[in-house]
Amino acid sequence: MRVTKKDLHDFSIRLKKAREDFKYTQKQLAEISGVNIKTIKRLENFEKKDNPSPLALNLLFLSQALDVTPEYLLLGEDNMNIYMKKLESELKALTIDEIRHYHRQNLTDKVLSHLKLTDTFIKEIWQYWNEHTIVCRRPYVQDAIIRYCHNRPR
Repeated sequence: MRVTKKDLHDFSIRLKKAREDFKYTQKQLAEISGVNIKTIKRLENFEKKDNPSPLALNLLFLSQALDVTPEYLLLGEDNMNIYMKKLESELKALTIDEIRHYHRQNLTDKVLSHLKLTDTFIKEIWQYWNEHTIVCRRPYVQDAIIRYCHNRPR
């Protein structure tokens, strides 16, 4: 797969949007991520000379092909579990009105790269909601979870 100039331009737009969605300044993102602020500025203001390294691109392509995270390939770790634990806690804290609200929301164009929506996860939330919040069918729960993730507050 060949990366085009448009792909890299779109990357810079998505990076900036993701940073702004979290309401981080470039300096805050640099501190949190450990990435030099000059690198963040350069990547958000894409120019042809700023192409990412071939290693980074190949790592992304390989991780997509193998359906694993780049972090797993580099470090042997899969920290997506941190995201799923936080999500589980948020879902269990929702009120019946909030569940209904999120279930009615439209899907967005957000990519849910950290979402590992397994049968076990859905079953656990379904059982919890049925015992504590709302009696519903399992497909409702799966749909509500996906819509919540697309529209969840940061």
